[in-house]
Amino acid sequence: MKRIKWIRETNETLLDLIFGCLIWSLLAEIVGLFIVSDKLSYTIGIVLGTAVAVSMSVSMEKGLEKCLHMSQTKGQWSMTIRSILRWLIMLAVVYAGLRFEAISFPGVILGIIGLKIAALLHMYTNTYVTKKLRGEGR
Repeated sequence: MKRIKWIRETNETLLDLIFGCLIWSLLAEIVGLFIVSDKLSYTIGIVLGTAVAVSMSVSMEKGLEKCLHMSQTKGQWSMTIRSILRWLIMLAVVYAGLRFEAISFPGVILGIIGLKIAALLHMYTNTYVTKKLRGEGR
């Protein structure tokens, strides 16, 4: 019941981005498991990259919501700092993918790219996933 309440109360665009990231990552995982030799490393990379992408989208939404209630200069400064922090976290995860053999670098990149793919597929995830889960639309 808490999940249903969360889905109904959360920003629709944020839900579209989260579902888009998850759908992309699932597809990348399925295709990748047929291609890569180290399946565990690839899976860890995809999961880590997807976690970063989803957390980045949540951070953007929360930051934007918070900054809209600030003055223009404070809001710009706050969004700049949040953006830099998101980049640093993303770079740290990419570095971990390069540095450690247990984490697949291509998996991390594919997971992080999921946020961009989710933004491109926003219209479709909104129509076919989010509205259906929220009980809206056709």
